Amino acid sequence: MSRFDPPPETLQSRKLKQSLAGVAISGLALFIVFFIVFANNLPRPPENVPKADGIVVFTGTANERMIVGMELLHTNKGQRLLISGVYEDQSFETILAQVPDIRDAVACCIDLDPRATNTVQNAAQTAIWAQVHDFNSLIIVTSAHHVPRAFLEMRRAMPTMRLSAWPVVPANVKLEAWWRYPGTFSLLLGEYVRYLYALAGLPGSD
Repeated sequence: MSRFDPPPETLQSRKLKQSLAGVAISGLALFIVFFIVFANNLPRPPENVPKADGIVVFTGTANERMIVGMELLHTNKGQRLLISGVYEDQSFETILAQVPDIRDAVACCIDLDPRATNTVQNAAQTAIWAQVHDFNSLIIVTSAHHVPRAFLEMRRAMPTMRLSAWPVVPANVKLEAWWRYPGTFSLLLGEYVRYLYALAGLPGSD
């Protein structure tokens, strides 16, 4: 009988493994550094925003965005308001009920988009709406952590549109010390990964 021993690892294979390990470590380091930059530079709600032709709200699980959008409409920051991605259980009545003091003043100028189910579709539906109304400038109302990806998709859908943002920060999101709060940390990390995914132009991003 004879024993078969695998050949000793060659110098070339060791160098290849070391190179791959170095690339992986460098990639992870860059991922972490740019995530910190991303999280620390998310926009905060402004004191004011320039007037635009239209206002667009990208909806989510909270109602703050729609309320902000309707308040901006009421203060004449835009001619019309599009609420993109409304849920099946939402209607004009349920949405207007959130702003009883101004509902009659804004009811005339709100459009609902029930078709969009993700950010790419939000941008696509917004582009159609803006074209119908011949709008050249928009205020985007969405969560602060969502603004970078929303702007990315809006730029792709409407390269010449003048965009400004009104970021909304929900009460349960702690942007000032995000690293101290597991919920906020997880939220921002997930959004950062989605942003990179969208930035790379990969299909299926939400």
